[in-house]
Amino acid sequence: MKINTKEAAGDYKDIANRLREIRLDARLTQKDMADVVGLTPGSVGAMENGLYTPNYDVLRALKKKLNVSYDYIIDGDKTSASRHEIEQLRQEVIRLTKIIDKLIK
Repeated sequence: MKINTKEAAGDYKDIANRLREIRLDARLTQKDMADVVGLTPGSVGAMENGLYTPNYDVLRALKKKLNVSYDYIIDGDKTSASRHEIEQLRQEVIRLTKIIDKLIK
């Protein structure tokens, strides 16, 4: 099977963008993210720009510490919600419930 390098590069750019999105959603700086995954801040920047391919240990740290699924990192598949996403939704439901309760009273 021949791999289309242009297509593979495009796929990795998508992964790099998702890695940046994960960091920003978690409200982490590149230094914070580096501490989470065991890299330097420069390596996090390179990873987010598609210049560094994260290894298994980095992906595993993201999965465990930021509750992000491998499926989402690799393919952008959000069908299985992470614990982080579920917690964000739960907090939003609580916030909206409080607003509704105030409006009803």
